[in-house]
Amino acid sequence: MPIKFLTLGLVLLLMTGCFSSQQRVIIVEKSINLQNISQQKLTNNPTNTKRVKQKIVKSISKKTNTWSIPVEGNISKTFSTKSKHLGLTFDTKTGQNVRAIRDGEVVYVGNKMRSHGKMIIIRHPFGFYSSYTQNKDLIVENGDSVTKGQVIAITSKVPFYFEMKKFKQPINPLKYLK
Repeated sequence: MPIKFLTLGLVLLLMTGCFSSQQRVIIVEKSINLQNISQQKLTNNPTNTKRVKQKIVKSISKKTNTWSIPVEGNISKTFSTKSKHLGLTFDTKTGQNVRAIRDGEVVYVGNKMRSHGKMIIIRHPFGFYSSYTQNKDLIVENGDSVTKGQVIAITSKVPFYFEMKKFKQPINPLKYLK
């Protein structure tokens, strides 16, 4: 009989931890360049939960909204699904530096698509891809890790062409580039 009470007491003691008013939430982002975003204590108060969620979203957007223009020059043609121009065409001169728009990994370097000339494709976090075409010289190789702003190619005499995709779906680069 005393063993039953002891066991019951132990079970009740362990269960009180399940019903406490404080919870610990840890969010771990496993994408490139992001580490533990937040470690916060939450109460059952919905306004506190909402504030913590807003802080986490702001923290993520500060780290992920870091895109840059790939090359200096005026944009002569913009993204248009109607005219099937799925990227940006820049008026460039021969010999300009082409830079990575964001950290990522080079997944293609070559010239198998003759209409695009020498081309580089970089995979970025969250399913983004960027394509840099019409280059004279390619500086990076397949498998290289690149950082935002790193010179990856040199422009040719043909206007530089740039595309972005999100999981194989073409997207308008102007919504992301600054």
